[in-house]
Amino acid sequence: MGQTQTKNRGKKFESSEENFIENGGIFLEKQLALSRGQNTGSRQLKTLSIHEIETSINNYDPNLVLGSIQSTVYKGVIDDQVVAVKVPINSEQNSDLVNLYLTEAATSVVMNHENLVKIYACCLETCVPIMVYEYLPNGSLFRHLHRSRNRMKWCDRLRVATDTAYALSYMHNALSRPVVHRDVQSFSVLLNQSFRGKLSNFGYSVSVTPGETSQRWPVLGCPGFIDPEYIETGVVTEKCDVYSFGVLLLELITGKQPAIMASNGTDLVDVFVSAVDKNSMTEMIDSEVLGQASDDEIRQVSRLALTCVAKKGEERPTMVDVVQELWQIQDKDKKEKGNN
Repeated sequence: MGQTQTKNRGKKFESSEENFIENGGIFLEKQLALSRGQNTGSRQLKTLSIHEIETSINNYDPNLVLGSIQSTVYKGVIDDQVVAVKVPINSEQNSDLVNLYLTEAATSVVMNHENLVKIYACCLETCVPIMVYEYLPNGSLFRHLHRSRNRMKWCDRLRVATDTAYALSYMHNALSRPVVHRDVQSFSVLLNQSFRGKLSNFGYSVSVTPGETSQRWPVLGCPGFIDPEYIETGVVTEKCDVYSFGVLLLELITGKQPAIMASNGTDLVDVFVSAVDKNSMTEMIDSEVLGQASDDEIRQVSRLALTCVAKKGEERPTMVDVVQELWQIQDKDKKEKGNN
C-alpha cells in the first residue's frame, strides 16, 4: 500500500474513541428509526477494532482486493470465516458517507432474510465506518450479465429475479412500516456459490409510512432504474422499488444496460414499450434468452416487467404479487421440462 497511504490511515484513526461513540450513536438511531422498536429479524452486530480489521485483510493487501468504487472491498478472514471488508477510499470526515454506511448497517441488522446480504461486523473507530459482510464468491449480477465470457443462463436469470423479488417483498412487509430499498439494480444483487441472488447496498434505504405523501426525499438511485413518479414528486413508496425491479427484469431479458442507456439520453423502458407497440419485441430479447426460454416464458416475464414499470405507482403490483407470478412461471417451466 506504500508509506503515504499508511500515514493517512494513521491520521484517520487518531480519534478512534470519539469516532466510536459518535458513529455508535448514529447507528443506534438509525436502527430505531427503521424498526420502530420492533425486534423482528434484528440481531446483534459485532464490533471490531481497527487492528482486527487490518489483520483480517493482511494490512490492506492489494492481492485481496475484490473491487473498488466509493470504497475498496477486500476478501478477509475473521474468526475463521471468509468475509468481504468494505474500507472507505476517502479517509477524511464525510457525513454523507457515514450516513450511507450506517444506514446500510442498520438495515442489514434489522432485516434478516436469506436473500438479503448479511452484515457480519463493523468497525466504528474510523471517521467513516468500515463494514464487514458475508462473502459472496460469484460477485454481482451485473458482472455475470455484462462482463463475463460465459453468458448467464436463462434458468439462472429467472431464479435470481425471483430471489431478488422475494428479498424486496420481505423488506416491504417484515416490519410495521415498509423499508424501501431505493437502489435496486444489477450491481446491488450478489450471487452466492449456488448462484442464488442476494440483495445488497442498503445505504439509500428508508422506512416509510404507507399513504404518507407529505414527506419528500432527495432523488437517489441508479439512472435508468429510478421511478419517474418518484423523480417528479419526491415521494418514496414501496412502488419505487417495484418500478426499479421491473427495469431489472427488462435488463435480464434484453441484456441491455439501463444505466449506460440513460447516460446516452435513452430509456430502456421507453425503448422496450415502443418495441412492443411495433410488434418487434423479439428484436429486443437477448440471444441467450431466445435460445433457452420458451416463447410463453418470454411473454410472461415481459408482461410482468411492463406492469412493474407502469407510469403510476398505484397501477403497479406489489412485490408479493411479483413473487407469486415468478414462482408460477418457474413451476410451469419445471413441469413442461419434466414432461419432455
